[in-house]
This record gives sequence, C-alpha cells and structure tokens, in this order.
Amino acid sequence: MSATQKHAWFNIAVIGGTLLLVACLYPFLGWSANGALGLAGLLGLGPVFYRKSASEVVMDERDILIQRRATLLGYTAFWLVFVLVAALLSPLVYGQEGNIPIIVVQLSVFYAMVLFVGVSSLATLIQNARG
Repeated sequence: MSATQKHAWFNIAVIGGTLLLVACLYPFLGWSANGALGLAGLLGLGPVFYRKSASEVVMDERDILIQRRATLLGYTAFWLVFVLVAALLSPLVYGQEGNIPIIVVQLSVFYAMVLFVGVSSLATLIQNARG
C-alpha cells in the first residue's frame, strides 16, 4: 500500500469518526455537538505517512497525478455544493430577506473542509484501485 493510500484511508477514518461523533452527540447537545469537529484536527497528522528512509521512494509520477486529479475533484465537489446551498437552500430556509446566523457561516467552513478532504481521499482510493 502506497503512502497516498495510507493517507487517504487515515483521512476517511478521521472524517468518518468525526461525523459519527457529531451525529451521536447532536441529540444531547444540539448545536454544541459541532464542537466535536475539532477531532478533524487529527488530519494534520497526514504528513507522517510521507516520511522516507534513505533508499525509499515515497511518491512517484503516478501518485502525483492521482493526487492532482483527486484535489481537482475535491474542489469541484466543494464548489458544486457551495453554489447549490447558497443559491437554493439559503433562500428556502432563511427567506429572501432573512439573515443567516453566524454559527451557520462558521460551521460551513468546517463542513466544507470535511467535504473536500473526504471527496479527494475517496478519489485517491478509487484511482489507486483502478490501476
């Protein structure tokens, strides 16, 4: 298993655990359950997978190409969801003249990161599986 695959599996595990924790805490804590998004900070441990020894190649040209495609797919998914939510959901939920609560704006940053990292990690795993 390559370093990019290990990193992608780690990202999927952290994101899945974070979203599961938020979902489990939501009935008890309400909006405060989103504080569990701090668990996503474990994504910062990803560079550990790219340590190399003296005679080891960590990433080759194929891995770099897969990573570029996965990043592009992650950004595309982010912008599609962002525009969909901004154009359709916000007016339906808050009305044409309504104000969006600041907590929604703040949380959207974290959920956008989770979406981006999740989609790009899935794309990395799928591309590696295809060969």
